[in-house]
Amino acid sequence: MAPPDTSTGSTIERSRSERYERLRSQSPSAKLVYRVLDESESPLPTRALSERTLLSPRTTRYALRRLREADLVVRTACPDDPRQYQYRTVTVDRPR
Repeated sequence: MAPPDTSTGSTIERSRSERYERLRSQSPSAKLVYRVLDESESPLPTRALSERTLLSPRTTRYALRRLREADLVVRTACPDDPRQYQYRTVTVDRPR
C-alpha cells in the first residue's frame, strides 16, 4: 500500500476519489445497478437487482462484472443459498 501523501490527502481519500472516476467511466446500466445497490440497506442478489432496475438478467450480470472489475462492488456468497451471490457497493466519494 502506498504511503499517505500529505499534500493531496490520505491514501484512502485518493482511492475513494479514484473509485469515483472509475464509476463515472461506467456504462449507464452499470451506474444504475451501482445506484440501486448503494441505496439498498442490505446486499442484493442478481435477480433482485434485475427486478429493481428493470434490466435484463444478462445486462445486470454484465454490469455487475464491470463494477467488480473496477473494484466498485463486492460479491459474497448468499447465506440462504451458497450457489448464489449477493452484491454490495464499496464507498465512493465525489472529489471536492
